[in-house]
Amino acid sequence: MVLWGLQIQQWFVILIILATFITLICTKMHPEMVFLGTIMLFYLSGVLTVEESFGGLCSTSVVIVGIMFAVIAGLKYTGALAWIVNHLMGRPKTYSGAIIRMMLPASLLSAFTSNTATTLLFMDAVKSWSKELKLAASQLLIPLAYAASIGGALTMLGSPCNLIILGMYEQQTGDSINLFAPFPIAACGLLLMVGIIILMKKVLPIREAVEKESDTDLLKYPKTRKTFVSIGILVAMILCAAFNLASLATCSFIAAILMVATKCCNVEQLKKEIDWDVILVFAGSISIGTAVAKVGLDSLVVKNVLTICGTNPYMVLAVICVITSLMTEVISDTACAALSFPIAYEAATTLGVNPLPFCMAIMFAACNNYATPVSTPPNTIVYMSGGYRFSDFARIGLVLKVVMLAVTIFLVPLIFPM
Repeated sequence: MVLWGLQIQQWFVILIILATFITLICTKMHPEMVFLGTIMLFYLSGVLTVEESFGGLCSTSVVIVGIMFAVIAGLKYTGALAWIVNHLMGRPKTYSGAIIRMMLPASLLSAFTSNTATTLLFMDAVKSWSKELKLAASQLLIPLAYAASIGGALTMLGSPCNLIILGMYEQQTGDSINLFAPFPIAACGLLLMVGIIILMKKVLPIREAVEKESDTDLLKYPKTRKTFVSIGILVAMILCAAFNLASLATCSFIAAILMVATKCCNVEQLKKEIDWDVILVFAGSISIGTAVAKVGLDSLVVKNVLTICGTNPYMVLAVICVITSLMTEVISDTACAALSFPIAYEAATTLGVNPLPFCMAIMFAACNNYATPVSTPPNTIVYMSGGYRFSDFARIGLVLKVVMLAVTIFLVPLIFPM
């Protein structure tokens, strides 16, 4: 049965997705429960089989996220994260110096750990800086959140969004993506971001930060011999993955085992650090992407985009990037990537071009979430702590969004030829 050009099953998937996002935006329900309900609806309605509904839990990207919690636990409990912050940040004397000394190390750390952990780790130091520099903490906390977010785009390991793209690309093509493949584009975006924030200092709002006990004790762990053992394990994992000595999943798995074997963290600490809510949301995002592809919504969107844009692959890529970049302000970047991937991949194969640039482009577009405080965890963390208003993020975030979108559309086809 066809209704207004769409089959009933396609309408059903659209309604479930809309209900999911409206619930996330308009209610206080926990995201993991919302995504679990979405998975169950897809299964009970017959849209997806039980293997397809819960297959996201076994995907490479979700497994890597789970394993990385063990690596981060080792870095945390040996004091390695605290050592990194104290040695990289120092004590700047000016606002420009503070922005540079904060954003560059935060982004680099976020490239290999959780952007949430990075934000929490740097936040106390940033508040201390603000008092020394006689600045409002709100003038530093938004840049911190942005640095943590764009840092996740520096490597394929940097964020769940990247891992979603990596897992889906490997599933479709059988090929992998180099760990540092996105680095040149993200690094260019990072440098532009730092310059824009320094130039637009007066646009950043002055608010009264919330003074409360820190949400993390990361800075309290003392430096020991195990500190450098855990850092060595992290470096070895990065190098092995970067030089393709083993898959990213294998490298991270071995690193996690070594963290426990060398007593950088114990089993109880590991269990404490694993965020099952993140894993469930991650798996639910994959299920949404699977449902979109199975009922043919990706092909339908591609057909309409091609009708508007013709067969010019650069124009099609730009339109898909704009759509993805808009969606990511109201839904999680992982869900956005999961939805956009089948559309981008289908567009590339329909046009007969290399799908890699399309996949990399939507990865950057899905991470282009700077205009609202609910678009990504780092934004939400500083929003609650910095005393901001909801509209404060749009002041500089919209400018950054346009700039990053232009960087993506221009640089991706140059670095990843079609």
